[in-house]
Amino acid sequence: EVERSDLNHGDLKSLGCFDEVRTRDEAGGEPGGAYPYVVFSAPPSGSENYEAEVERAAEKWDGTGSLLFTGSAAVYDLDEGNCTETTKVKAIGDSERTDKLLSCENVVLKRGGNVVRLVGLYHSRRGAHMYFLKIHTVPRWGQACINLIHYEDAASLCYNAMTMAGSGGEPLRGRVFLGCDNNPISFQKMMDATLLSGEYTGHVTFTGEAQGSVGKLTTNDQTREDLGWEPTFESFEAFMKAGAKDTFCSTEQGE
Repeated sequence: EVERSDLNHGDLKSLGCFDEVRTRDEAGGEPGGAYPYVVFSAPPSGSENYEAEVERAAEKWDGTGSLLFTGSAAVYDLDEGNCTETTKVKAIGDSERTDKLLSCENVVLKRGGNVVRLVGLYHSRRGAHMYFLKIHTVPRWGQACINLIHYEDAASLCYNAMTMAGSGGEPLRGRVFLGCDNNPISFQKMMDATLLSGEYTGHVTFTGEAQGSVGKLTTNDQTREDLGWEPTFESFEAFMKAGAKDTFCSTEQGE
């Protein structure tokens, strides 16, 4: 797996995600080194030359197993209404960020790898809810919706995308999937659920003006059918109602 830092390597190893950790230089310095499963999971902001990093990771794939790139649902050309796997993507030139993402998707897809486009990620200690608790006053409309998926569910979806066989028993090749929990939630309801859980303290006030639309609403029924996948945390509200318990909550929670 290619990550931006080694911050979570200890946790990933304890979960059995991999047996060995090497730096980019160590892996790149191995003559002819190639691997059956390669995942590139790092945001564009973490690299000066994002596409080159993805190319470098893709070159480490031996063509068996699976090559996977985790992208973003931001590439869909939709500002409001229902968004699915088949929604049109933005044109090259619309924005620097989506240009980078689409370019990297193409790097992976042309090699027969797969792409998982993820919506907003969260867990008990990270996500929009934690950021809002930190800044208190949010210049957004409280009824605007956010699409979410728990980190653990995103990981299980990616695992299925890498290991699921197609109808002929062969590994999936050149496919694009969408990762979301199918339950868009408004910013206000997200924070209400967070504070009602009893696991967080603080306050949040939304100051943005009302808009004509609540925004993009993602659903991934086709991905679920193709990968035989369902999220453990069916919604953000359900996660909070159950006490916001996950593998990330061992550290002390605060405001």
